[in-house]
Amino acid sequence: MKKNIGFIVFLGVFLLMCLWPLVGMAITGPSGSAANEILAAPPSLTNADGSFNMRVLNDASDYFADRFASRQELITVNAKLEAAIFGESAEDDVILGKDGWLFYKSTLDDYQGQDLLTDREIWSAARCLALIEEYAQERNVSFLFAVAPNKNTLYPAYMPDRYIRSETPGNAARLYDALRREGVAAADLEAAFLAEDGVLYHRLDSHWNNLGAALAHDVILDALGKDAARLYQPDRFTAAQDHDADLYQMLYPAGSEKDVQFYPAQGWSFTYDRPIRSAEDQKINTSCAGQRGRLLMFRDSFGNALHPFLAESFGAACFSRAMPYDLSLLDSKGADTLVIELVERNIDWLAKRAPILPAPVRQIDAPETYDQTIRFTFAFTQESGGLFCCAGSLSCDLDTDSPIWLVCDGKVFEASPAGSGEQPFTAYLSEQPASVQIMFLRNGTPVISQAVPAK
Repeated sequence: MKKNIGFIVFLGVFLLMCLWPLVGMAITGPSGSAANEILAAPPSLTNADGSFNMRVLNDASDYFADRFASRQELITVNAKLEAAIFGESAEDDVILGKDGWLFYKSTLDDYQGQDLLTDREIWSAARCLALIEEYAQERNVSFLFAVAPNKNTLYPAYMPDRYIRSETPGNAARLYDALRREGVAAADLEAAFLAEDGVLYHRLDSHWNNLGAALAHDVILDALGKDAARLYQPDRFTAAQDHDADLYQMLYPAGSEKDVQFYPAQGWSFTYDRPIRSAEDQKINTSCAGQRGRLLMFRDSFGNALHPFLAESFGAACFSRAMPYDLSLLDSKGADTLVIELVERNIDWLAKRAPILPAPVRQIDAPETYDQTIRFTFAFTQESGGLFCCAGSLSCDLDTDSPIWLVCDGKVFEASPAGSGEQPFTAYLSEQPASVQIMFLRNGTPVISQAVPAK
């Protein structure tokens, strides 16, 4: 009898464990998201057009997989067990480093020198920045570009030994070389960070801490030649273990450990022009009494910590996460300074997402005869700002450092060498032309395609 009771209890506990993910949803409600996780939407029997949703069972399965009861707790327990027993990360996007350090796996290609950008893509990225700088300078706006280094670029000693760091120049070093050849103003944050002894990135997060943000602020202002107070003074910061770290939350969504953050003792003088929901907002506008200058900054998540420091040094500032970069903001904000910050792991975005700005007119003599071997595709779309976007790609050889020009109704425009396709190009024009020809350099000599109607 006792054996039967024991078996029944065991069976009951086992069944409860098996059924809890479903039953628990009715008791405690669906599990929420962790970190930046995007969960599946609740299933619906109908589509937006009113038709029957043939994928309703698949949608229901995805919804349950994302929201079953105690999901975050079970994920966390599993991750801690794998880390303790096998020394491995249970999250594909997180690398378990030494001494409890965590790294973002998307930085691994840069670290190991794998799947790097081609020479053409590096040149294209630099050329797009050169076109942005040219547009800014025509409006008497100072321009600066800065790469936020990957965490393992600065702290390789904490990476697992099985990952061998490449000794060949990576995308960031190659881009900076290309920018020097193009004459584009750029701040070398990597060199400045490596020159400091302190730890300027979070141990459990992929980003720099406030000390790192303060140093980035100083390097950027020095490169701009701006007369403002330098804010990187570690002895004037206080430490608090209260930072919600992104990599830790991805790996241990129900964990409670916080990372160390540093706060300037003097606090902030700037104000937000309107309340923000978080530092992740797409657009943040600030004002700071007693300061001069108007800043427009295109930034990524590294700007979460950086933007308060820069806001302290400009009378007005706009921080935008727009990508591709929309240069119409430069005029609407009346900025006199333009800064672009981009993390090392996303340098390829520069060659894939062309900036939104009018294509500059060039005075170039086009060849009198066209090359019949040139093949290209393109399409016109009208943008919200009244511009027409001509985006396409070439499927033929051209010089690595050759611009791509559009010859439209007798005018020559330089396109941004970015987009999708084999040899992409994107040009924003004030009106749609009757026909388009593509021109570029092959062995240093201009070649041009046959005219194609711009439908």
